[in-house]
Amino acid sequence: MDKIFLTIDGHRVEAEKGQSVMQAALAAGIYIPHLCAHDDLVPAGSCRLCVVEIEGLPAPVTSCSTTAEDGMAVTTVTSRLKQMRRLAAELLLAPHPSECTSCPKYLKCELQSLIQYLEVTDQRIRKRPNMISADLDNPLIIHDMYRCITCGRCVRACNELRGIGAINYKEIDGRVRIAPVNGNLADSGCKFCGACIEVCPTGSIIDQIGVIKPELKKAD
Repeated sequence: MDKIFLTIDGHRVEAEKGQSVMQAALAAGIYIPHLCAHDDLVPAGSCRLCVVEIEGLPAPVTSCSTTAEDGMAVTTVTSRLKQMRRLAAELLLAPHPSECTSCPKYLKCELQSLIQYLEVTDQRIRKRPNMISADLDNPLIIHDMYRCITCGRCVRACNELRGIGAINYKEIDGRVRIAPVNGNLADSGCKFCGACIEVCPTGSIIDQIGVIKPELKKAD
């Protein structure tokens, strides 16, 4: 693989040609907050948490969808970036339920870890919660949109990795949500492969009876 060199927060970093700025940073031990990004999915940059500043560019960019270039100078921590990330996290939290302890992914939730790292709460911005009944019509997967933050990971896994398209963005009661395309998962052609469970960062999509083991990758 061709190697390139860039500077991230003053550190000279070696990266592989074609890597994103975020991949190069993480490989070098430099953490950039992110949520919608996943190793098995095409970068979307939709959560806006991985923003960085690049010398020569007038505005911050999402590091997951920006290709690292030789000689690039990247800054991951500034007051502007902190402010942007806090706002992005607060918007994700706005329709999300506050009772973490009742969630099946409590203490194993990516969102929970991220908001603790960013030191944000759901108190400044509040929206009415995602009051959609959970889909309990199949024996393997609980699809609980009440806890969904619309990061889109599950949609991309279902469409890009599996080519099934059982779930997608839908407008329901005037709000864009993620839902089965045809009423419930079973009627939408879901194969219960578990890819959506693997990539979901919250307790929105979970294995109902423990058939899908968390240590086994389902998205490959």
